[in-house]
Amino acid sequence: MAEIVRAFNTKEAQRLSGLSARRLQYWDETDLIRPSIAARKGRGTPRLYAFRDLVQLRVAAVLRDTLSLQALRRLKEALDVDAPFATLRFATTAGGETVYLGPEGTAESVVTPFQVVLRFDVPLREIREDLETNIAAMRRRRGAGQVERKRGVVGSRPVMAGTRVTLQAIRRMLAAGWDEQRIVEEYPELSSADISFVRSRRRQAG
Repeated sequence: MAEIVRAFNTKEAQRLSGLSARRLQYWDETDLIRPSIAARKGRGTPRLYAFRDLVQLRVAAVLRDTLSLQALRRLKEALDVDAPFATLRFATTAGGETVYLGPEGTAESVVTPFQVVLRFDVPLREIREDLETNIAAMRRRRGAGQVERKRGVVGSRPVMAGTRVTLQAIRRMLAAGWDEQRIVEEYPELSSADISFVRSRRRQAG
């Protein structure tokens, strides 16, 4: 079974990472942490972050409390690992040196290996678990699988409750053969209940 890829737009990445839109944009444009699903390519093309990107953002934010931005960049370059802030655990020695923890939990410095960790360890597992909890809460919006109309929202056309996604847009995607996974990747604010609702309406109309 193919792994389901979860996509998060800039507003969701802000909410889940605790970082400002300006910082997300700056880190993207300076190649510190870029959205791996879709980078912005001009007006109207949103950034889309994967779950691993969110972990990287959270870990980098923790490290940023101790390291300068320049040191954070040097650390990333020296590690030479894909998505290091999501796959490695970091800590700081008594001398103020940032190290990463190897597979056996041994502290390894980027420059001098086998330093003893004395101060803190970035809680990677806890960050992942917290993100999963917050994502689940965010997805449980009110009115999933229901339709509403609001004056001034998308020309007052019917939309899925709690979103700006019109029924017409979902119908077009289904008619084009898109499956649920692809639709949710395109519109992360939608849920399975929304897609099922539109499918049932299509069957009734047919």
